[in-house]
Amino acid sequence: MADQAAELARDIEVVTRALESSRIHLTALARAEDVRELRRPTHSPLLTLIEQAEEAAARVTRYLRVKPRP
Repeated sequence: MADQAAELARDIEVVTRALESSRIHLTALARAEDVRELRRPTHSPLLTLIEQAEEAAARVTRYLRVKPRP
């Protein structure tokens, strides 16, 4: 069971890295579009969703790492 928790923690860390990369690229694209359109930075609901997913993935990782082992 401990092996399974460790494997799941590694899997969720892969998801976390993918979300982080997506957030960085989305932020850059949004900023570039704002500059191109000569407007103030705009709010991106997709960016908010990715940030929330990152936070959830981090909570799951912490849970799996500290989960008591039988």
